[in-house]
Amino acid sequence: MKPIAVLDSSIVVAGIGWRRVARLVLRLSRRGFISIRTPYLTTEWTQTVSRLSTDPRWRNVNWANWLDWLKRASLLMDNPHMRPTVRRDPKHDPVLAAAVAARAKFLVSYDNDFLDLGKPYGMHCIRPREFLAAVLARP
Repeated sequence: MKPIAVLDSSIVVAGIGWRRVARLVLRLSRRGFISIRTPYLTTEWTQTVSRLSTDPRWRNVNWANWLDWLKRASLLMDNPHMRPTVRRDPKHDPVLAAAVAARAKFLVSYDNDFLDLGKPYGMHCIRPREFLAAVLARP
């Protein structure tokens, strides 16, 4: 069975606009893992990518199509009930709540607020390179 993962906005932005490793994570969705999104995450992805696409260093003029593709490749679930968890930045709580509600094995992020949590609720908060190694090593 494919592992379930939640992609933080940092991965979506990096994958669409800048970093090769994060782009590999995006491309692996559907085939290598089940990507989960919620209405909250979808809005966050869209607003963040849209805002950053105006940066002169942004490399992907086709970002809207990439974002639409990722939305279609990800399984939509309702926003879960959440409780305060990420003390350093409570705006991350809906992302963590989505991962817990989906029983995700991974929360993939570049954000240290998530990465410093380690393995909350039995889920791995990891960077894309480690995520790729874990998913690609599966039999």
